Amino acid sequence: MASARDLLDISSVVFSLFGTSAIVFAIVWWDERRLSPETLARAWPTSTRILAAVAFGPLCLPVHFWRTRRSFSGTLLGCLFAIGVLVLNFAAVAALEYILL
Repeated sequence: MASARDLLDISSVVFSLFGTSAIVFAIVWWDERRLSPETLARAWPTSTRILAAVAFGPLCLPVHFWRTRRSFSGTLLGCLFAIGVLVLNFAAVAALEYILL
C-alpha cells in the first residue's frame, strides 16, 4: 500500500516536470508575441522551443532572452524569469506537501 509520502514524492516529480515546463513555455510564447519581426527571426523554431522548455526547463530562459535580444540586459531578464519560475515551483511543491501531509 502506498503511503502519503510516496504520493507526495510522485506528485512533486510530476508537477515539477509538467508544471515548470508549461510555465517556461508560456513565458517564451508570451515573449515571442511581443517581439519585433527582426528579433523574432533570432528566436528558436517551434520544435526547438518545445524541446528546450521540456528538457532544460528554466535554464532555457536566459538562452532565449540572449538569443532574441543579444544583450546583457536581455540575459539578465532571462535569469530573473528563471529564478521566478524556480521560486514558483518551490512554493507550489511546498503547498502540495502541506496539503498532502
